[in-house]
Amino acid sequence: MAQFAVIGLGRFGVTIAETLVKKGAEVIAIDNDEKKVEEVRAFVTNSVCLDSTDEQALRAIDIGNVDAVVIAIGENIEVSVLTAAILRKIGVGKILAKVDSELHARILTIMGVQRTIFPEQYVGREIANLLISQHVFTYTEISKEHSVVEISVPSFFIGKSLKDLNVRNKYNISIIAIKSTKPTVDELGNNILLEDTNVLPSADDVLHQSDRIIIIGKNNDVDALVKIAEKRKVQE
Repeated sequence: MAQFAVIGLGRFGVTIAETLVKKGAEVIAIDNDEKKVEEVRAFVTNSVCLDSTDEQALRAIDIGNVDAVVIAIGENIEVSVLTAAILRKIGVGKILAKVDSELHARILTIMGVQRTIFPEQYVGREIANLLISQHVFTYTEISKEHSVVEISVPSFFIGKSLKDLNVRNKYNISIIAIKSTKPTVDELGNNILLEDTNVLPSADDVLHQSDRIIIIGKNNDVDALVKIAEKRKVQE
């Protein structure tokens, strides 16, 4: 079972801890505020009140053996940087950190932190992308250059197989899943639509008007396809 540590139990850290637990992972929740530690004790694997800049305290909970550590201390750069330095010294293999500025991100990157996260920027960009297009249902950046996006099937994709569309060569994106709805009857006899997700569809799968597709690609390529779909819709 995967094991993670979350240092800093503000809203960001608690949300990560809760989500990891729901996904079946073991989570060590860490903060220097006893009240915050108590608030998460009921649902995490282990909750510990300690100073994350205390190397011996971190070693005592065997933090070097977790799969990854999330430093959710964005507001205090000094503590965040010192914590990252100690985790690197202990030998933690994967470190992700919340940051509040470009300078903070650069410092942590230089120190070997694999991923820095600007929560407000991610949320802001996702909301903007959802607002800008009626085709987009979810928009998730997985790096500064790549995104995973759920969109309605463009009209010029309808009735065609993935092989015929050849989206990787034509649009530089990949379709990694197809969401479709199928009419069925529930236990009470009501007519309902049941959602089905076809992950890693085959080249022979055909897209239908009511489908949604989940695509992955560089941000510019994803945005270009969405714009083409919007333009075609206006022209129809």
